[in-house]
Amino acid sequence: MLAVRRAALVLGGAVLLLVPPLPAAAAPVPVVVIEGRGHGHGVGMAQDGAYWMGRSGSSTPQILNQFYPGTTLGRSGGEVRVGVLSAPGNVAVVRFPAGGEVRDAREGAQSPGFPVRVRSGGEARLRFDGRQYVVEVAGGSLAAGGTTFHTASAPPAQLLGPTTTTVPGAPTTTAPGLLPILTLPSTPLLTAPTLPLAPSTTAPPAPAPAAAQPGRAASARPLWAVPTGGGTIGVAERGAQYRGVVEAVGGSPLRLVNAVDVEQYLRGMGEVRNPSWPPASLRAQAIAARTYALRAVAGGGELCDTQQCQVYLGAQAEYAAMDKAVTATRGQVLLYRRALASAVYSSNGGGVEASPEEGFGTPGTGYPYLRAAAYPTNDPQPWTVTVAVRDVAARLGFRGRLTGVRTAAGPSGRVVQVTLDGPGGSRSVRGVDFDHALGLRSTLFTVRLDQAATAPPPPPTDGGPVQGLPGEPTAAPDAGAVPSEATPAAPTPAAGAALVRAAPASAGTGAGRLLLGSLAALLLAAACGGITAVRFGPAAGGRPRRRPPPGPPPPAPT
Repeated sequence: MLAVRRAALVLGGAVLLLVPPLPAAAAPVPVVVIEGRGHGHGVGMAQDGAYWMGRSGSSTPQILNQFYPGTTLGRSGGEVRVGVLSAPGNVAVVRFPAGGEVRDAREGAQSPGFPVRVRSGGEARLRFDGRQYVVEVAGGSLAAGGTTFHTASAPPAQLLGPTTTTVPGAPTTTAPGLLPILTLPSTPLLTAPTLPLAPSTTAPPAPAPAAAQPGRAASARPLWAVPTGGGTIGVAERGAQYRGVVEAVGGSPLRLVNAVDVEQYLRGMGEVRNPSWPPASLRAQAIAARTYALRAVAGGGELCDTQQCQVYLGAQAEYAAMDKAVTATRGQVLLYRRALASAVYSSNGGGVEASPEEGFGTPGTGYPYLRAAAYPTNDPQPWTVTVAVRDVAARLGFRGRLTGVRTAAGPSGRVVQVTLDGPGGSRSVRGVDFDHALGLRSTLFTVRLDQAATAPPPPPTDGGPVQGLPGEPTAAPDAGAVPSEATPAAPTPAAGAALVRAAPASAGTGAGRLLLGSLAALLLAAACGGITAVRFGPAAGGRPRRRPPPGPPPPAPT
């Protein structure tokens, strides 16, 4: 009764209930809704397209002609160098499953105390103190004196002559046919390289350490971990094993670099981790990846092991289907004007390939085989991201109140420029920068204004740099960053049974049928005009306004 008395007043026989006031309705939050397709830069081969073309019966040359038209098949090979670890404390541990040794020169004369031999299952601790490299092995043994080692050289490059193949409903493409060997010229960046496995000269031995200890040696030269009998070297910090040899190079931090033949490198890649991929699609992936790696090494000397270059996981990632694809295409590369092509690729292009300007923000001159074009896919991976207007302004450094966003599209419909408007003026950024600032999946998107009852969480930060054109200026590789396996996995039979129907007739029929959907997507993008503007405020009504398409792009800088 006491509680009732506190909640009510009795006045002249009437009971008044004291009801607490209702909270004021929260004001709606203005947001930008970004709707897009695809995953990645979209330039060159789209892995989802390669998969679906293979599923529809397309051959490897047909797949390559779709994504790299005008290129031809040639032969090249050699060794690549891949950064696999940056050790912040200048200390790294390497393991020897089948035994091996640590040298202070990959070949040629060794310094006193080298090589340091490591038993099967043993490990070595490598350290750089800023002055010299130190190796310590529990139970290891030192060499009595200098030993000389030699390695072989890579084979010369060849050119494959084309034979004509007709794709139903598609342009004429080429299939490989081996012609007499043609050695390609060796100029940086543009030619198929003939890379020796190691320098042919011998470096002078470094002075012996002041006091050698069993299982310990020091040298002023970088160290090499060399497995026994073509085995592998494990890197403890990565939980990975690598074929070839591993070099420890100084600096801050100490870095481990895997030097490995390109064919072994391809087996350990993590770009396609699905053995159910069609064999023709896996072969196309192997040829593109081999070409990309050899061109990148010729230009910069070293690859990273992340998606900024190509995802490389090591020997533990090998599986039979990819091994077979690598073997079947051994030495095959894509050439343009007798030089290694820039065989870039991405996970999913949303049904439309991008131009280099759209995907990388750089001019596409010199790469006519990288162009905007529809391609066949059954899964363009649509996505939607909702971002509060204030977060858009904050991420892009826009000062003042943001009242509108305008986008300019490129030939594939991807956004190449975003302009932010406000009472104090406007600011324009590249489409790729807008993409990175908001952590989007691609630049193939549209924007519209909406309102939300509550503010959405801030968008994720950018996942890092994307794969770029080999030889183009890029940021220094972050060797050793944990690689992501954002690979277009083929759907399982249960999940994907309704997504695709196998072509019952000739090869290419399914690809042509799939292409219709992508062509429709490309035509829709063109019909929407080149520039879209979204205004914020009562008069905008939350609906995008189309403006006339832009004029011809400005000429590329010379």
